[in-house]
Amino acid sequence: MRRFFKPYLLLIAVLGLSLCGGGIGVPNLLSPIGGKSVSLPVSLIWSSVENAESYVVEVDTTTDFSSPVISTEVNDTTYSVASLDTFKYYWHVAAVDENGDTSDFSDVDSFVVTGTSYPKNLITTIQLPCNNPMTIDITPDGSELWVGYWGQTDTTVTVISTATYEITHQIPTTNPGNDIGELRISADGNYAYYCGVWNMDSSGIIELSATSYSQTRMMGYPYGSPPTTIMGPNGPGIALTQANDYIYASHMATVDDGYIAKFDLATGSPVDSVHMSWIADIDLNHSETKLYAVGEEDSLYELDPTTMTVTRQLGVGYAPHRLVITSDDQYAFVTGDYIYVVDLVNFSVVAQFDPDISPEGLELTPDEHYLYICDGGSNFIDIYDVSDPTNPQLMEKLEFPNAGSFSELIFNADGSRAYVVENSGYIYVLGK
Repeated sequence: MRRFFKPYLLLIAVLGLSLCGGGIGVPNLLSPIGGKSVSLPVSLIWSSVENAESYVVEVDTTTDFSSPVISTEVNDTTYSVASLDTFKYYWHVAAVDENGDTSDFSDVDSFVVTGTSYPKNLITTIQLPCNNPMTIDITPDGSELWVGYWGQTDTTVTVISTATYEITHQIPTTNPGNDIGELRISADGNYAYYCGVWNMDSSGIIELSATSYSQTRMMGYPYGSPPTTIMGPNGPGIALTQANDYIYASHMATVDDGYIAKFDLATGSPVDSVHMSWIADIDLNHSETKLYAVGEEDSLYELDPTTMTVTRQLGVGYAPHRLVITSDDQYAFVTGDYIYVVDLVNFSVVAQFDPDISPEGLELTPDEHYLYICDGGSNFIDIYDVSDPTNPQLMEKLEFPNAGSFSELIFNADGSRAYVVENSGYIYVLGK
């Protein structure tokens, strides 16, 4: 039987190829596949396709790719992923030809991002509404971050949801100066406090409500009325008691003219102070029997918080300005020209090391196995194993190429997240 050529069949075939991506082939996924466990950064690799000009890569936590966490177009057959949470992910790739026609997506495959013993993987960055963020704290339930800024008149405090990374509140304050010290949230989560500056001789504590998201009190001295005995605080350091009955705050007026002031939060009034040199940071030990301060005399001070008297003084190198105390009240880590480890029982330096950065923020992970040190001059964060505080060991130096410098960081309660203040106006969120 004779077979007749049917042109319309050819037309249907051509149209079918067009509708299926112009005839361009489909990539094959090469690595990682089969639910393989990987650590970050991970390279996604697939086969090349003839006549492909680029490739569309999608990564999602579900196989329907309805809300991909990564959707990008690249010119190579590999794509490096540095920022993902610890989770199982699905991925697929499509090829794109010179006409912009896209092939079908490849078969879906999967991989699992495994955690590390400490948060070091960049999960995301949160853009802040202002430059020069300097201080951060997290609410006791871990639901909110509170961020304060440096160099603003009428400072605004930013509140961020840790669930969505969205800014939920902007709290205006009436700080008449342009500096903000350390911001700390009370143990019950009801209030936040920071040092506000009137001028070099007159300053005080700003109290913010964590329920109404508003300023509730200014505790200190009005502009133009400097005190004659008790000075208001303006240093970066404040320390709150667990019962939220007293707050201690440092004052950095001028060298040899500093104070630590003690405020009764029931009345909002300063009740005691001690005249010291330029005090940069203070902290209570966990049993609240000692108050520690670092300052311009290149020293760590121990004070009795009840009588506000200095009981011991120890030299700790040049210009110490930050400290953190272990939960057993036995050791303190102090930043200066080096990092000094101080035995608080014997009040002696038992170790020191040079982090080879400009140390600024200093924080222990909740399990106290690791010490994070922010670089105040560049984009590094050093991580030290301090499970033996007398023998700190450098684990790694994290570098963030697009960052400026870092000033402070805080961990959530289980240590799975670190929130780092980046001075150009971002919070870097690190995960395990």
